[in-house]
Amino acid sequence: MQTIVLGGSMSLSGDNADLGALYRDSYQLTVDAVNEMGGVEAGDGNTYELELIIRDDETDAANSKSIYQELIDQEGVDFLLGPYSSTVTLPASAVAAQKQRPMVEGGGASPKIFSQGNEWIFGLLPTADKYALSMVDMAAAQSPTPESAGLLVQDDTFSTSAAEGTRDRLDEHGIELVVDETFPSETSDLSTNLGKVRDAEADILIMCAHQKHAVIMAKQMETQQVNVDMAGATVGTLSDKFKEDAGANGDYLYGPTSWDAGASFEDPIFGDTQGFSQAINDAYDYNPDYHNAAGAGVIETYVNAFQNVDELDPTKVRDAVRDGQFSSQYGEITFLDNGAMDISMLVKQWQPDTGKVLVWPEAVQQEQPIYPMPAWSER
Repeated sequence: MQTIVLGGSMSLSGDNADLGALYRDSYQLTVDAVNEMGGVEAGDGNTYELELIIRDDETDAANSKSIYQELIDQEGVDFLLGPYSSTVTLPASAVAAQKQRPMVEGGGASPKIFSQGNEWIFGLLPTADKYALSMVDMAAAQSPTPESAGLLVQDDTFSTSAAEGTRDRLDEHGIELVVDETFPSETSDLSTNLGKVRDAEADILIMCAHQKHAVIMAKQMETQQVNVDMAGATVGTLSDKFKEDAGANGDYLYGPTSWDAGASFEDPIFGDTQGFSQAINDAYDYNPDYHNAAGAGVIETYVNAFQNVDELDPTKVRDAVRDGQFSSQYGEITFLDNGAMDISMLVKQWQPDTGKVLVWPEAVQQEQPIYPMPAWSER
């Protein structure tokens, strides 16, 4: 049987290694499932086995860029899997454009990735500016209605884009931004920033950052006695590893997600969403989150494209990705003209008695949000 090679870099060490592992697991699981089903029956009349090459970029954009250049120039990889984080994905996608190879990714969400006129990049996540909007909407619908907010922003590409959208949505709801602080990605201490949120008596706190800083926020909110009605982060609060690291301090925190394991989308490989969730649990002994689902969706996007081209040419596959529309465990996969997807985020909360539950929007909530969060002295 002939082989199609899918290759890319991923954060398997460094700051984002916990989340990078979720993509690696889903890539491998989906490739194995396709091969166990007999491979891909491509539109050229041949059946192909999939081969996966994933190299560790150590959460470093320069490393990632070099990896993609080597995969294309030295190993002849024509079909690229994107890395994790917008800071790494943006330069990697430039390599894809320069070398004219399609890249499908589920880990980069900055609008900058999709505003460069790059016809070779496709992303399964909502753009970063949308990540926190549902959390703001949820808070604005609660009682007491928040009047003020604190915003803490990591100085990376994704988080600064997420903050731009957050500021606009806060303004739309008439919520005054009383703290707006940016912190360096390498910091391991947010106590000064959190102290400003406490001193300003902000009603809600939103952090635009990743899992490392979500854990730091959860732990230092207690030491700084930051008592807000709602606190959440754009990325990192919803993984099992976050809760393991944050412990009880992770209770009541919120996070957005583009996917929910309780959905019932049909899937050509796993049967449906529940089938995919069970497959991840069986293979890796944890419950998947949206990073897993997006990772599997990346592979499925390529499979769908391969089935609809009469030649495995990079340009023809790119066009098939752009024109494709199909149901997957992640939901309906179809791309906008700029290569992004138009998805509204759901909101989940860690609740002490029930764990991680869907709380917004109301039409699909599993539980009502526990709002306001109890003060630290009352826990």
